[in-house]
Amino acid sequence: MSRQDVLNKAQTQEGTAESPPNSNKTPYGLWYEPSLNGQKWCAMFVSWVFHHAGHPLGNIQTKNGIHHCQSAHNYYKEKGRLTANPEPGDIVIYDWEGNGHADHIGIFIRWTTPDKTAIEAYEGNTSTINDSDGGRVMKRTRSRNLIKSFINPGVYPELAVTPVALVLSKGARGSEVTQIQKYLYEIGYTIEIDGWFGNQTETLLKEYQSQNAMSVTGIADAMTIGALQEDANQMAFAKSKFVTGSYLRRGNAGFMVTEVQRALVAKIPFLKLTVTGSFDAETLRAVKTFQLQNSLDPDGIVGPKTFGKLLVI
Repeated sequence: MSRQDVLNKAQTQEGTAESPPNSNKTPYGLWYEPSLNGQKWCAMFVSWVFHHAGHPLGNIQTKNGIHHCQSAHNYYKEKGRLTANPEPGDIVIYDWEGNGHADHIGIFIRWTTPDKTAIEAYEGNTSTINDSDGGRVMKRTRSRNLIKSFINPGVYPELAVTPVALVLSKGARGSEVTQIQKYLYEIGYTIEIDGWFGNQTETLLKEYQSQNAMSVTGIADAMTIGALQEDANQMAFAKSKFVTGSYLRRGNAGFMVTEVQRALVAKIPFLKLTVTGSFDAETLRAVKTFQLQNSLDPDGIVGPKTFGKLLVI
């Protein structure tokens, strides 16, 4: 048995869809014990693939593996199985909003870019217009900035794991970086929320550390993150400020707003939209312009139809 067996088994399931549509009923929910057929099934799909490839995940949530993405992340983190260097056949956890919550799960296939900024993965319960509840098994390409964790589940012959860094510094990517950027945004800093720890994030962290009598390192260690989190919580920004589901509107902020803005820049460059990660008045005008150009209701809300036209990953 090998990692390739897992990938081969996942590949055989491409195109499998809920029956009837929008029911969450699949062979994976039916197989899972106790049967959870009719419930969201991206994690059950992963459990099914590993089991039928000869590498069962074992008794985690139930004897057949996992059915909650956050539980999977927490379990493998506790077991020391999070890895900074994923191999084909490892597990990948996504956090769409950079809010610390695991939203979706898949099976890592490969990096798609030389600089490791995007991956390819097999996923269940997805689609091009609803990432976490789309009803189909698909091979998806994802930005590194949406990833919460990579997991070596410990079922392959080699058991070694490349440790995940305990601090975040310049060059880091992923949903944890997005979360730090959101904290900075929430407490009043002007920052592009893009999930990439670049010069801007480093500079603003240094400014924040200096203002709070901390060591000025530009590194997001446990102390800095804790302080940011506390200050952001005290600001009590409404939850509606952030992206929820497949709908983005004025007032939202986050990585998906950044992706929409970048797509709008590519589609209608004459508007010279500034990419900020914040759905502001300028972005609203751009969205309405795009919708009018594409025979959509110009309501300024980026829902499934607008996402589909923009082809946002």
